Amino acid sequence: MNNPFNPLFDAPSVCDFTATLAHEIRNPLATIDLSLELMLADCKGDDLKVYVDIIKRSTDRINNLVNDMIKNRSVDETQVANQSVHHLLDEVVEMAKDRISLKNVKVYKEYDPVDYIIALNRPKMKIALTNIIVNAIEAMDSQLGELKLITMPIAGKYIVKIEDNGCGISEKTLKNIFQSGFTNKPGGMGIGLAATYNILESNDVKVHVESQLGSGTQFFLLFDRS
Repeated sequence: MNNPFNPLFDAPSVCDFTATLAHEIRNPLATIDLSLELMLADCKGDDLKVYVDIIKRSTDRINNLVNDMIKNRSVDETQVANQSVHHLLDEVVEMAKDRISLKNVKVYKEYDPVDYIIALNRPKMKIALTNIIVNAIEAMDSQLGELKLITMPIAGKYIVKIEDNGCGISEKTLKNIFQSGFTNKPGGMGIGLAATYNILESNDVKVHVESQLGSGTQFFLLFDRS
């Protein structure tokens, strides 16, 4: 007698499941986009339109990420190429501009006159830098936030310093921020900074963090100079 519980098809691989999940994410996104189109058509006030535009850009960003996930399935090491550190920072700040605008965060760039070009995995590094900058934005009070991006050569290294004047991190918490699953955020999953650390490590970038409660946080990224 045949076992009625035998599956008719092989279990999907992790990549197949990723593609399926990405496809399912697209469904509610399409609904949101349609609703936004209808809202924009009836939108009367400029203030409301500003927020609707922000939502639209965010859904477009999610859709682009889903498309990249489906196309690439994984970001492999073949995507390593020479990159401008300053351009990477500028691009990530541009991607986060809506969050920056909503919290009225002031951004200060103090770049070294000489840009630094280094072989990096661009898609991965954008994820790592975005995680650090978004965390900084979230840690700051609305209307009072100041985000500083500083680059400089020091002692044979090239340093990127990302500094905020947010709530800061306690000494106890600071020891665990890169641990997978560790989070202090309500509803957080403890993935962002753990992934950031792995990305930086895979690109031979060392990271050092300094922080005190109530005094903001400083991320130092150390690039080897060839």
